[in-house]
Amino acid sequence: MSNQTLAARVQSDLARAVASGLFSEQVQSQAETLLSRLERPVRVALIGLPGSGKSSLLNLLVGQNIVGDGVRLPTLQLVHGETTQATCTLPDGSKQTLATSDPAAIAALEPVFVEMALPLPALGKISLLEVVAPEDPNALHRASQWAAKRAEIVLWCTQEFTEVEQRIWRQMPDNIKDFSLLLITHMDVLQEDGRFDGIKGAVRTAALGEFNKILPIAVPRALAARQSDGTVDKDKMRDSGGSALISAVLKQVATGKRSLIDMAEVLLLQNAETLAAMPAAQEEPAQEVAKAPEQPAASETQEVTSGIEKLRTLAAKRAAEETAQTALHPATREAYQHVIDHLQKSGEKLEVQLRELGETAPSAVIAQCVDDIQWLCDYLNDNGDADDAALLRARDTAYDAADLVQLMELEKRDSAALEAVSLMLQLKRELQADLAA
Repeated sequence: MSNQTLAARVQSDLARAVASGLFSEQVQSQAETLLSRLERPVRVALIGLPGSGKSSLLNLLVGQNIVGDGVRLPTLQLVHGETTQATCTLPDGSKQTLATSDPAAIAALEPVFVEMALPLPALGKISLLEVVAPEDPNALHRASQWAAKRAEIVLWCTQEFTEVEQRIWRQMPDNIKDFSLLLITHMDVLQEDGRFDGIKGAVRTAALGEFNKILPIAVPRALAARQSDGTVDKDKMRDSGGSALISAVLKQVATGKRSLIDMAEVLLLQNAETLAAMPAAQEEPAQEVAKAPEQPAASETQEVTSGIEKLRTLAAKRAAEETAQTALHPATREAYQHVIDHLQKSGEKLEVQLRELGETAPSAVIAQCVDDIQWLCDYLNDNGDADDAALLRARDTAYDAADLVQLMELEKRDSAALEAVSLMLQLKRELQADLAA
């Protein structure tokens, strides 16, 4: 296991410790719970008013048309399974299992809850819970609280994030808010009506500090970006907001896993003496990957400049904490070079904007930086060698940068454009340094 990451090593050590029988009863229970959470996919809940686009979003996230138009299903949970089947809970509490995922066949049973197992790759990382509730505030509140106990991440789907939705969301547990996203799901309709910019601004003001991130998405456009041959039109997916959503979900999944790994590592260290009698692992020592930093607080009062300095410090710390500096893997080297070339061309475009746009240049520069850094996140997430520690570090740095530049766009300070460009240059320099190592 010479290429094993720190996360994999800690999880392996925890599994061995649980199996050793050396823990006290209380610690054993804690360790088993941690191990269970590490081994299963991260649970994601989709919540919102009827008609907010939850079913279409579910189809997008799993890459398959699970719930078609015109078919009404109850609350639905998707999990990974080697064979396709749907376990339907009926109104009398009994369960019936169907060897199909056909929505019409499931709906015919009139179930109150459905757990569907599917052999889809996406479900190896996340399970999905689509919460169905009537258009009644009390019912949606109860359903939301129920879902919060069964999920690590919530995607709240909305068109306008009404006062009713705001009130319900404010009562959600704080720990779930830290890992949740607010999705403006009808971006295409709002753009056609000419209401998108106004609603986006109002939603961001109303939801400030309540979500990890706020993302607009045109779900039909994102679904249309998936081709019949299984490929994806990346430009269409990015323009629809689909790429930003998928990247944000994957980031929250990774952040949650890192938090669990930290807890597991602390538990192992606290019980090191007890575990001293445990046989040593047979694998080679793992090469550690530095942990990602905590996310910068997204508030209007945060100083972005200090955030950039923090980003630089953390990036340097990640590099210093590598236990062994090795050459980039070929696939990562190729991905880095492509990103650097892209940022070089973007920098030239930014220079033209600064010269020609006059007073409107700062907002155009910020928008370009937001697009470029989000593209960088998406590209690094899809390319390079996933076993390369340097790539993992670069992904974390890019995600941090995406958070900062989004904050810059929201604050609209006079110096924001310069700070955003500085952030882009810093990312470029870090990639160049890795290439030169």
